[in-house]
Amino acid sequence: MVVRTLASVRLAVRIVGLFAVLAGLVFFFQGIGVIPGSFMTGRSEWAVIGAALVAGAVALLWLAGIMGSGEKR
Repeated sequence: MVVRTLASVRLAVRIVGLFAVLAGLVFFFQGIGVIPGSFMTGRSEWAVIGAALVAGAVALLWLAGIMGSGEKR
């Protein structure tokens, strides 16, 4: 039961991490002006926020991978 719950939590963390990476990339590219049509377009603070979000999400995904690598399947 506990192993199944941990696997579910790990999957949820990976899904959230993936969406955070995608959102961060959109923020970054809007911030540098590649994706137009938003109040974020061309604003450098959104590029910084997007880069930080991508970095945090990648770290989260890496930690989720490290925590799951010791489990026997």
